[in-house]
Amino acid sequence: MKVQATGRILLYSLCKRADLIIFINIAILGTILVVSWLWPPVYQASSSVAILGRSYPDLLTPGRGMGPATLMLNPKEEVNTEMEIIRSRPVLERVVKDLKLDAPTKVPEEGVSGAIREVLRSLWSGVKAVGAPLGLFKTVTPEEAFEAAVSQLHDSINIEPATDSQIIWIRYRHRDPALVAKVVNKVAEEYQHQHLAININRAESTFYGEQIEKVEKEMKGLQEQLLNLKQGSGIVSFSDQSKALLKKMETYDNSLTNNQKEIIRIRSKVDKIQNLRKSRPNLLIPLPEMAQETQLVDLESKLVNLQSAMKSVRQRYTPESRQVQHAQEQIAHFKSQIRAHVDILLEREKAKLRELQAEEQAIAQTIRSLQEELAQLPNKEMRLSNLEREIDTKQGILSVLMKKYQDSLLAKSADQRLENAKILSLAAVPLRPVFPMIALNMGLGLLFSLVFSISTAFFLEYWDDSLKYPEDAERFLGLSVLASVPELR
Repeated sequence: MKVQATGRILLYSLCKRADLIIFINIAILGTILVVSWLWPPVYQASSSVAILGRSYPDLLTPGRGMGPATLMLNPKEEVNTEMEIIRSRPVLERVVKDLKLDAPTKVPEEGVSGAIREVLRSLWSGVKAVGAPLGLFKTVTPEEAFEAAVSQLHDSINIEPATDSQIIWIRYRHRDPALVAKVVNKVAEEYQHQHLAININRAESTFYGEQIEKVEKEMKGLQEQLLNLKQGSGIVSFSDQSKALLKKMETYDNSLTNNQKEIIRIRSKVDKIQNLRKSRPNLLIPLPEMAQETQLVDLESKLVNLQSAMKSVRQRYTPESRQVQHAQEQIAHFKSQIRAHVDILLEREKAKLRELQAEEQAIAQTIRSLQEELAQLPNKEMRLSNLEREIDTKQGILSVLMKKYQDSLLAKSADQRLENAKILSLAAVPLRPVFPMIALNMGLGLLFSLVFSISTAFFLEYWDDSLKYPEDAERFLGLSVLASVPELR
């Protein structure tokens, strides 16, 4: 009787507070549904890396055989070491820098829920924009944004080993499906680079590579100097250049000598004409060679004929006669023409003299330039020889460095530690989000809401001290219940 009464009471309590239970279930399930619907989808991508076992010769404790003993590494310790390398700051910094994770990213939203999320983000951005001048929000510098991106990537990246294996899983979650695949693949790629940088001694090849770059740069500078020297001087062969310069100087020397001889001759001729005209003013033609000029010959013959005719006219007529005066005027006219023509010839000689003098100066300047060029030729030859010798030396050094560099690369490629870490699978762009899962959330929410609502109903019923059942009257009042009137609604 007691058990049946207790079960009936429990069932009555649930039915009595059915409205509360239904309300709580609807409120919780509705809240979960709205939150799951508005929550931005999160995608996950994963990549796997295999860590192969390594062994090294133990030179300190040789074995019993002829060769040294082999030192094996603990696989668990090795996997943990590689996991820490993946999480190391150099790897994360290169990933953030290459993928620009420190820059704001905008993921396109779809559907009504996406539009609502976009509106909420816009409102929050507006609040930050208004509050920043008031000092409510701090302005983030590029350095702080970069540090925050590295820290966020360190916290978000999930590195865990697979069970009973030497495989490491790299997982990352983000709202952008394309970005999660890029981040995971980039982390795996940068991990391999960091793994090689730690396990392989790159000092030798790096040194040779730097020296090769330095020598190539120096040799390029020397080659440019040699090219500029050859182009500026126009020198192909110093012996041929010397012969050509000497031949030019000989030619110009001969021209200068001939020019100077002609100058002396013409200057002597001009001086002689001027001196004769001063000492003998009545002399019409100063030099005999001038008398060979055609016009002067014609004028002189006419003057001679007039002078002969003048003698006969003077014999016939008096000096005051018109015939004598006319003949004298004609003679004076021809004499003035002869003097004017002699002046013209004299000016021609002076002009020729000035032209020869200018030519003499030009030839002399050219000879001086050739002499300077010839004097500078040994210095240019020495500079050219030094440059060619330096280039040959650099070329020899470069050949040795290239051989050493190739040898170091071959030695590096033969190192077994290169095969220690391999990427088994790269991440693909996820097609479906891993969160939120509405069906799972609703199932768990339903379970939670039932437990919570029923617990709440029992809790309220437990704290209710009113008399609700006949048993309560018998228990607390000590009276027998004869009959009960049911509740009418």
